[in-house]
Amino acid sequence: MTDLSKRDWLLLLLRQGALDRIRLMKGLFLIWHRSGRNLKGFYEFTPYMYGPCSFDLYGELERLQHEHLVSQVPHTVAQWASYHLTPRGETEASAIEKKADEKTVELVRSIAREVASLGFHGLLKKVYSEAPDFASRTVVPWEGNQ
Repeated sequence: MTDLSKRDWLLLLLRQGALDRIRLMKGLFLIWHRSGRNLKGFYEFTPYMYGPCSFDLYGELERLQHEHLVSQVPHTVAQWASYHLTPRGETEASAIEKKADEKTVELVRSIAREVASLGFHGLLKKVYSEAPDFASRTVVPWEGNQ
């Protein structure tokens, strides 16, 4: 796998299309999980109310907004608003994609498509079924915790 920073992974994921915080969180988690849970310098996840959570993501999103690399589409519920790359962010994400190996790029593309295609409950069910150890504190009922 290509050696990328947290920022790089996030920009690469958003290069595939706009995603809200829950899909970004679960997308990053699936990247980490499907890569053997061993990516140098990656987000650290802990079981939380909606499965795996990395609180670092929130600060990273704020930094990227401050740097005008990402912006949010207005939404009545702020945490449901999708993030998308700005033109400047697209330029940076394109450069990251060019330096990343093809295996990494394809993994991010496939996961971005997958998380974008699932509804909230379907996404959580998918993540919980792949990583039940991260569903231990969930507030959302699913087959594994009933």
